[in-house]
Amino acid sequence: MKNAHLRFGTMSFHKPVNNSISHFSLQMDRFIGERVPNADGRAHLLSVIGGDAQIAAAGAVISEEHGFTVEGPELPTMHVTLGKDACCYRGSIQLSTSKRPLRHLVAISEEFGTIANLEMTGRTLLAESSAEFVCTSLAQIFGLPMLPEWAQWFHHKLTDNLAISPLYALGLSPVLVTGTKTEFLRWLSEGIQKGEIQLPQKNGPAIWPKMDLQAILLPSGDTQMENDKATA
Repeated sequence: MKNAHLRFGTMSFHKPVNNSISHFSLQMDRFIGERVPNADGRAHLLSVIGGDAQIAAAGAVISEEHGFTVEGPELPTMHVTLGKDACCYRGSIQLSTSKRPLRHLVAISEEFGTIANLEMTGRTLLAESSAEFVCTSLAQIFGLPMLPEWAQWFHHKLTDNLAISPLYALGLSPVLVTGTKTEFLRWLSEGIQKGEIQLPQKNGPAIWPKMDLQAILLPSGDTQMENDKATA
């Protein structure tokens, strides 16, 4: 995690209350969001660290559906809200240089936290943009009869149909996939009929690669560092 502090952004809240101003800011290491025309942006994932009072204030802001501002490296300043029924998870991070632990809060929007309404909305939020992760996720979420070797082809179909687009983020490379199971099945059927993808010669299960959470959450340089430590 060398120079990890250089990748941190900021979550801040600023609101006049009677004759005073309520204000606080927190260090932010992960964020996923999108802009919305003529409205506050939508935040889908937020990860912040700070003291007890700051984290408590952030939790209150989120639960009361207030808007707040985020910014960071390669992340433009955005005013966002997590919306209704966002989920918050809290934890502690003990530092060797401090007697008191840092408090950690992760907040997830209702849309990002559930897959129940994906078929109706046609919107699937994913935290990673690689072809393997996108296609593995869609195959599992929608129950698509796909093979791992079709991942690059299917990712190209998403791109050609303007069905995948990047989201605003910090520390991640998320995407929004638009489309329904019916559409995806039609693409697969047409691909087989045109010979763009081939069915296997023998029957058997489709073995999808395991998705390592560490590979998604850690930047590539830090992932390699962790792998080197594990094999040392």
